[in-house]
Parts: sequence; C-alpha cells; structure tokens
Amino acid sequence: MRTIIQLLRFLKPFFWEICLSVVLGIATISSGIGLLGTSAWLIASAALQPSIADLQVSIVGVRFFGISRAVFRYLERLVSHSVNLRVLSRLREWFYVQVEASPPEELHTRKAGDLLNRVMGDLEILEIFYVRVVCPVVVAVVVAAGVSIFIGVFDVRLGLIMAAGLAVNGIILPVFSILITKPLAKIMLEMRSDLSSRTVEWLQGLEELQSNGAQNRWADGILSKGREGGIWQTRISTLNGINSGLSVLLLNVTVLGLLWIAIQLVTQGSISGVSLAVILLMGMASFESVANLPQAAVMLNSSLEAGKRLFEFGERQEIKKEYDSPPEFWMPSRVEVKDLCFEYDSSENFQLKDISFTLSQGKKIALVGPSGSGKTSLVNLLLQFWKPQEGSISLDQLESSRVDPYLVRSYFAVISQSTTLFSASLRENLLLADPHAEDQKLLHALKMAELEDWFVRLPQGLDSWLGDQGIKLSGGERQRVAIARALLQNRPYLLLDEPVENLDPTTANKIMATLFKLFDDRSILFITHDFAWLNQVDEILLLQNGSILERGSFKELDRSGGRFAELRELQNQSLV
Repeated sequence: MRTIIQLLRFLKPFFWEICLSVVLGIATISSGIGLLGTSAWLIASAALQPSIADLQVSIVGVRFFGISRAVFRYLERLVSHSVNLRVLSRLREWFYVQVEASPPEELHTRKAGDLLNRVMGDLEILEIFYVRVVCPVVVAVVVAAGVSIFIGVFDVRLGLIMAAGLAVNGIILPVFSILITKPLAKIMLEMRSDLSSRTVEWLQGLEELQSNGAQNRWADGILSKGREGGIWQTRISTLNGINSGLSVLLLNVTVLGLLWIAIQLVTQGSISGVSLAVILLMGMASFESVANLPQAAVMLNSSLEAGKRLFEFGERQEIKKEYDSPPEFWMPSRVEVKDLCFEYDSSENFQLKDISFTLSQGKKIALVGPSGSGKTSLVNLLLQFWKPQEGSISLDQLESSRVDPYLVRSYFAVISQSTTLFSASLRENLLLADPHAEDQKLLHALKMAELEDWFVRLPQGLDSWLGDQGIKLSGGERQRVAIARALLQNRPYLLLDEPVENLDPTTANKIMATLFKLFDDRSILFITHDFAWLNQVDEILLLQNGSILERGSFKELDRSGGRFAELRELQNQSLV
C-alpha cells in the first residue's frame, strides 16, 4: 500500500488531466456500448418492417456513436499518454536526483548493471502504471455500475446478473492474478537486474575475459540466466492467456444468464424482443471495460515491485538535513582536520586513526605512505563522500558536516590517478568544470596545461570527440585535461590523489612540474607513495597502517634517520 501511495503522489500535479482522461475513457467505452445497443435496436426493429421514419433516430444514433467512439478514443489516448509520459519524466528526474545525491558508500554497494536496470527496466515497467493500471480501474468501476443500473431498469435480476459477471471479471480474476503473480514479478525483476549486471560486467571486462580465455564461459552464464528468465516469462504469459480465456468464459456465462431471464420476460410480455437484443449486446459490449483488468493486475504486481526498488533507493535521501548558512561569498581560509578516525565497516579496523593537520592558505602538504594506508580515503572524507566515525573536519571555525556538501566540494579541485572523461567532445568535457566558460577561456586553460600542440592536431578543435571514456587520449593527455579542468574551476584548494600514477617517469615529471608551476599560489594536499617532488611541499605526513608515523618538512624527515629516510633510501636504490 505504501508503494501505491508513493506512486500515486507522482500523479497529483496532473489531477485535472487525469480526470479528463478518465472521462474520455468512460465516454469511449460508453460510445461502444451505445453503438452496439443502438445497432441491436435498429436491426431488431428493422426485422419487423416498420416505417423508415421510425428508424431515423436509431440510424442517427448508430452514426453518432460510431464517430464519437473514434473521436473519444483518440482524445483519450492523447491525454492519457501525455499524462503518462510526464509522470514518467517526473519519476526519472526524481530517481536521477536520488542517485546524484547518494553518497559513494551507497552507490558502491550496488552493481552498475543494477543501477542501469533501475533507470531503464524498472522505469519502463512503471511507464504503463497509469495507462494500464490506474485509469482502467476507475473507468471499469464507473461503466460497470452504469450498465448494471441501466439493465436493472428492465428487471432487477438482469442487473444483478450483469453486476455479478462484471464483478467476477473485474475483481475476483484480478485478485487471483495478483496472488499468483506476486512472487513471479519479484523473481522476474531480480532476474532482470542480475542479467543486466552480468551483461554490463561482461562488456566492461571483455578484454580481460578474452585474455584469460573465459569469455565463452561468462557468455554461457548470461545465456543461461536469459533462458531461465524466459521460462518465468512464459509462466506469466501463460497466466495472462488463462485470464483471457476465463474472461471470455465469464462473458459467455453472463450472456447466457441474461438470455435465460430475458427470454422469460419476453414470454411474460414484460419486455419486447427488441429490448432482449439490446440487453444482450450492451451486456457483451460492457465487458470491454473489465476485460483488461486481470492483465492490469499482473502489471500492478510488476509496477509495485519496480516501485519498491526505486523508492528503496531513495529512502535514505528522504530526510532533509538542515545545514548552516555561511556568509555570502564566504571563502574558507583554512581546512583543519582534527583527530580523524574512519572505518569502512564496523567489523573492520580503522582505515584512518587520529589524523590531524591544518591546510592553510597557500600551504602545501604531502600525505605519503604505501598503498592501502588510507590516503585516498582522506580525500573522500574531505569531499564529504564518506563520513568519519570520530574527529572533525572544519572550514575555518565551521564544522564541515554542518555545511551543505555541494558547497564544501565547491572549494576543492581534484586531480586523481584515474581521470574520468566522458564519451563526448573536448568542449563538453571541459565545460564540466565551468559550464559558462567561453571558447577563449577553454583555449587558455588548454594552453596553460601545455596541451596547445596536441589541440592543434585535433580535426575539429573543441568539438573533437574524445572517444568512449576518452580512449583516444594517452595517459599524460588525460591528466593534462584534468589540469585544464582544475584551472577552469579556479578553486582555493587542490587535492592531488597520485596524479601521475601509472605514467612513465618522463611524462610524470612533466605533469608534476606543470602542477606545481600553475598552482603555486593554491593550497595543495598532495597524496602519493612516490618520494619525488616532496621537496616542493611545506609539510610531509608519513602514514602507516592508517596513522601518522612521522611528520615534518622534507629536510627534517630526511635528516632524522627515521622511517621516512629509510623508505626514501630504498626508493633511490630501486631507481638506480
């Protein structure tokens, strides 16, 4: 029920359009009933060979209902699909907002294929929620009540038979379908999600699978999952077929019941033979309003399961947190990390323990340590992608957790070891940093990032496509595009998360020289396990097992003869 209420809330802004759609739906089916009823009257009356004048009204009625049915059907489809597409647009927008607002700890627990399936598959299922589930139910209730009352005017027993037939077809069969398909719908959605995840992983890791000769085995697993899904889909289709057959059976049983009572009434002279024909054909036509309800029930289960998956994703973002409002144009002069402790899971040991430092304006700090010592975790904490279990991060005197995360991130530019480039043009990739930047500003940033010679060779300049995820660029070019982005952002704090990892020494030295040259006036937090370029920073923090083992300037640590000096000597020997 909760999921239904949440889905119906998305319909609230379109209340009057929905009302119009329902009225048009009722008018469409009523025109069909009127067409068959009037046709029955005309044909049955014509068999008695009356004057043509006596048939004029029914002839006009047949024309009216025939034309109006087509017009109402067109208008009903136009309005209902317009509402449906706009509701779907609101759902997509809502879901994208939830994904965008979700912290990494939420996204990292889900497979990429699962998110893709929620965006595509689950929302596609909800696309039919209004057109095939909500609207038909309302129309069926109104039409069934109207027809039952109309036929009941001839005789109460006829009205009761009509109401009973429509009720069984419109209530009992759908309830039966809901009970039967509820577990099937959940299984189908989970299987579709799993299949999507497997397919995405297969495509992303195809190169690795081929190099290990495992692509066929992985593909067989996907095909096997697809065949299993096909079996469950066949069961649902079989149920839909059974429902259709039962609907036809109920229609015929209802008509026989009406015929049984109507013949008695004709024999008694209570109604005419013409009225009998009208009652039967109108009764048959009225089943159009409930014929699709059993299938709608099957779709309801699928819609509810899809809705649960979507709303489950957004549950954590439903609570709106109130943040402090710093002064307008406020720019923090320092970032202070105090007694910071962080763990990914409560069952694990702390990834970071008692980390403290102050990054003031223009200061440059290096975090040095082996892989897995918690350096990158600190970047995620500064950007509020993760939340520490103990300690605090402050911007001036204001605690970071009390400031809107988007505002906090607006003070930091990040250049990491894995720059993300999108399958778009160079211009679009640069405009991510400054959406309002003009071409001259983009070209200046490229020049400052020493990409001028590379840019000249591009066939279409700023509109050149960079390939899927920037595949057309070398590692060094990718990092220089990241530098251009950071220049366009023009933020006071720069976070360098091993920016030259996996680059050859010559390219790495050029990149680092460019970084320290261009951002000489910025505050820099330099994260690395390489000891080169550390003489460019003001303070070095040596991390080991998540704690600060040593700290000081490059000269102080090198002369101390401690762990830093040992590691530096080992690295120098390995280079030799």
